[in-house]
Amino acid sequence: MEQVTDSSFEEQYIVHNAKEITQILTDLSKRNEMLKVSFNDNRDVCLTTIIAVDIKSHAVHLDIGLDDAFNSRLLASHHVVFSKDDGIKIKWVSAHVSLVTLKDGKAIKIALPQKLLRLQRREFFLLTTPIVNPVPCQIPIAEAVSSDVERVLEFTLIDVSLGGIGIIVFGSLDETLVVGANFDQCKISFPDVGVTNLTLEVRHITVIPTQDNAIKHHIGLQYINPSRGNEGLINRYTHNLERLAMALSSKL
Repeated sequence: MEQVTDSSFEEQYIVHNAKEITQILTDLSKRNEMLKVSFNDNRDVCLTTIIAVDIKSHAVHLDIGLDDAFNSRLLASHHVVFSKDDGIKIKWVSAHVSLVTLKDGKAIKIALPQKLLRLQRREFFLLTTPIVNPVPCQIPIAEAVSSDVERVLEFTLIDVSLGGIGIIVFGSLDETLVVGANFDQCKISFPDVGVTNLTLEVRHITVIPTQDNAIKHHIGLQYINPSRGNEGLINRYTHNLERLAMALSSKL
């Protein structure tokens, strides 16, 4: 099966259900949403829209461009990426594109995708955590000399989203904090909500310049396969932050 995700984080937002995929594509057609078509290692790119989703034949019909040379390359490609990046991100890959003639003219035809990425940007929407009611995070580190001995790194969140958290580290980093590192049984104490017990993965580390030339790092960590209970805690806390932000903005 062709890869449709750009990161391991996106894997959890893959849709496999045929009825759900049909509904997503039908909605795109009704709204006349523009889709980007790319192939040939992104050297060929154009825009199209979905004309119709044929449920009986499990096919999707899309507008075809006016450039015959471009269309020929498109029809010859075996890896065509269809995507929409604004608003809700939608993406799928088709291995075969054919030309058909409909009652309104020519169109391209693809098979109904077997899987499709649907990712709401809200997953990446960062909410700044309040200073007056901080959110502590504990990351246990197992010592190499003995799996029974561990130490705990303690941080305070500076931002949070439905996909992960951000922390600031002053001074040099612990040697275990490297991109790609995974930490189990991490505890994030969300005020008025509860304490998580989940796995975090370091996704990025950014050096932040300071006026006094001190060393400062912003570290982004992603939740890895959080349980429903942990997802519930994260959702409730982010919802509380959103309500607080809306209440403060209404007073301005």
